[in-house]
Amino acid sequence: PLIIPPPLFLPRVQSTWLAPSLLAAFASGPPDAAAVHALTEQVAPGVYAFDFFSREFCDQILCEMENYECSGLPVSRPNSMNNYGVVINSIGMERTMDALQREYVRPLAAALFPIEGDMIDHHHTFMVQYKQGEDLGLDMHTDACDVTLNVCLGKEFTGAGLTFCGLRGDGGNERKFSFRYEHRKGRAVMHLGRHRHGADDISTGERYNLIMWNKSSSFRSSRDFMSKYAHGASETTAPPDLVCLSYTHDEDYEEYRPYPPGKRPNRDACAG
Repeated sequence: PLIIPPPLFLPRVQSTWLAPSLLAAFASGPPDAAAVHALTEQVAPGVYAFDFFSREFCDQILCEMENYECSGLPVSRPNSMNNYGVVINSIGMERTMDALQREYVRPLAAALFPIEGDMIDHHHTFMVQYKQGEDLGLDMHTDACDVTLNVCLGKEFTGAGLTFCGLRGDGGNERKFSFRYEHRKGRAVMHLGRHRHGADDISTGERYNLIMWNKSSSFRSSRDFMSKYAHGASETTAPPDLVCLSYTHDEDYEEYRPYPPGKRPNRDACAG
């Protein structure tokens, strides 16, 4: 039988799920921009890291996901690039994630990204996993959202960092290296969906992450949104940093290096 604590399937967030520093910042209600910036660490331009989930909650939600995987019930995979993981919204937790977005993610996104994050109103939330013999990492990509929340749930692993390059629609800098982020259990990284990034190959162990793709209906109907997504990365003239190339998305990939064994382009793919 499934082990299903009812709180995981209710439209509210339990305080025990969240990191103490996050709870303190929200103790008197949604924090202002100054308090959010004090809570977070800008590890690279436009990339913010902060403690989000408690370690106990990371273990709890992982246990639920593993029990679901073993149940034999249908599993919806996260997206067109990840072969392992599950769409959390599809297994009865969408209302829980609605509450998490409304009460915590939206105020953080609005403070860090006032244009894209101010009015986020829907989400696609899923879990991804990486280990030897399955998905090792993930090719360079941008996310199909406006603001991404990416929280590491564990387990023990080496490697499996997150490499950031530039922003789509940012004057040709999308394929320029910016920063390599190292995941820590319970800690989140928040960035714009159009920020090109890729998951480095895992060396040992297993890594699981909860990812929330946040979208804003108002921003997506704006001219600003259309202008930032009008051009692809390979349409720029600046030579790319090789680490920022995408064999999945870049039409000019072979001009700079051969395709990895068994890999071919898939222009319609998107991931987290």
